[in-house]
This record gives sequence, C-alpha cells and structure tokens, in this order.
Amino acid sequence: MKQSLLAAFLICTALFGAAHSQTKENRGKNNPYSPSPNAGSKQDSQASLPSATKHVEALNIAANISKSASEQRPTVAQPTFKIAKIAEPQPNLPTETYKVGIGDVILVNIKNSAQAGGYFTVRSDGTIDFPLAGENVVVVDQTIGGIENILASGITLFPNPQIEVKVREYASHKITVTGMVDQPGEKSLQREAIPLFVIRAEAGVGSQATKVIVTRVQLSKVETYDLHDANTDNILIYPGNIVEFTSDNARSAGSNTGFYYIAGEVASAGQKQFTFSLTLYQAVIASGGTKGDPKKAVIRRKNEQGVFSIIEHDLRAIKKGREADPSLAPGDVIEIGN
Repeated sequence: MKQSLLAAFLICTALFGAAHSQTKENRGKNNPYSPSPNAGSKQDSQASLPSATKHVEALNIAANISKSASEQRPTVAQPTFKIAKIAEPQPNLPTETYKVGIGDVILVNIKNSAQAGGYFTVRSDGTIDFPLAGENVVVVDQTIGGIENILASGITLFPNPQIEVKVREYASHKITVTGMVDQPGEKSLQREAIPLFVIRAEAGVGSQATKVIVTRVQLSKVETYDLHDANTDNILIYPGNIVEFTSDNARSAGSNTGFYYIAGEVASAGQKQFTFSLTLYQAVIASGGTKGDPKKAVIRRKNEQGVFSIIEHDLRAIKKGREADPSLAPGDVIEIGN
C-alpha cells in the first residue's frame, strides 16, 4: 500500500516538473496555435510541438462534442419545413374559380403539336372526345388547370406534351334575371359565383327597384335583400339562381292583382291570373299543360320604357331539371312552341 502511494506521488511529481519545465521554456514565445511572425529555432519548434498537438486534439474533441450536440438539437428550418409540407393548400374562392360544366366549349391547344388541338364541347356525360388522351375524357367539374393535367398525363404519343386549355363558351353556369331591369333573361357566369353588384351593372337595374329576391333553386330557398343596404352588393349569386329586382309597391300589387298571357302549344291559352312567385313551368301547368312536347318558351316582358324584351328558354331542359325555372312578372306574354 505504501509503495503504491509512493509510486503515485513520484509520478505526480514528475508530471508537475515536466509541465513546469515546459511552461518555463515557452515563456515569452508567441502563441503556438497562430502563425508566428518570427520563426524560432528548430529546437524551439520541436519543443513546442507536443503541446500544440495536444491542444489541437483537445480542439478536435470539443468540435466533435459540439457537432454531436448540434445534431441532436432541432434547427429552426426543420419544423418550418414540416409545417409547410403538412399544411393543406387553401381552397380557391368561388369568385376566383370556374369548373367546366356540361355544354361548355373548350379550346385545347398542344403547343408542341399544333395540329392535335381543337374545340371540344363537353357532352351530357361530362366527357370530351379527345383520342390522344383516350376517348371519353372526363372534364366536368374540373378547373382549366385540372383539365390540362388530365390531358397531359393521358397523352403517350409523344413526350412532354405542353397543354393549354381555355373556355370559349360558358354554357353551363346560367342564372335568370327578372324584374325591374333593362336586360332580363339568362346570364352566363364565368365563375362559380359572382357578387350581386356585377349583375346589377350588367342587367341595368331600374331606379324604382328597392329589393332583390334571390331564389336558390337547388336549395329550395328564397332570400330577400334591401338594395339600399351596401352589404347587399356583396351577396354571392350561384349557377341556377333566379334573381328578381322589384319594389315594395310592385310586390304588393303583384300579390293581389295582375295577369300574364300564354299562347301556343298549351291546353288552355289566354289571360291568366298572376300570383306571387309564379314561375314559367307553373304557368304552363296552370294553363292545362303542353300539347305534345314543345321545346321552346318565349317570354316577352315590357321594360320601363314600354318596349318588349324577349327571353327564350328551353322548356324541355326546365322540365328535366337541367335549367332553372324562371320567375314571371305581371304582364308577361308567354309563347310555347318549337
């Protein structure tokens, strides 16, 4: 035991002496870890080498420890990337989106094969006949970008087809505008929805109109808004809606008095009593129904200047639920035929 203690003491003494000697020899010299402006003798360089080597090793160990610790700590970029990757893209607003529907005419242009494009009508089953991408390509309810991707992925005749699609005829998104307007009738929407102020500008709403009645046909819902309220301009109108501009006086009078006139291929033509919220197809039924299967219904309506405006409807489409059933106004003249 004593011998072990003595040996340990001697070793410590030797180490201390070596360290003291090294410190004494290097006193007054430049830092060995940076370039020295005055190179020492070869003997001095060799003497300082062990100390420098040890210090470099110590720095390497410290660097490895720091690197290991930094690898274990998450960086700021890592969680940010994950959040961006997981987050779902925000859906487009209906006022900024158009989904192609039945009856629309689209232009397909293949930029790197000019002879392969053309005009295509969306058929009743929601498809177009585009053999390059396979017959009966389904495009209904797709945006322009979606159709471009579908066609590009379906074309195998040549690599990397560059597809451009445009809507040339907006036939599927229809609304009906009636009442105190200069331009009544069917209107085509070029978006999934548009604010009311756009319709007011295009239809030319009369100064006497104080209310707008919006019939959401698909929802079986009727909404009434005050035209003097600035918020009314921002309500959204969707395909299939019926928009009627009226006034309190007109609505009151129309509920109790007034007539409409129907002629043509109906069982009972002539003057009929007008009732509130009467629609075209209801007027046909109230006249005993049609004779045969006529296709067309023409509504003639006087504007504020006393001039007839003509509105034409596809009666068969209304009957089958493919088009909205438009509202009538007192004094309308209806002709049923082919």
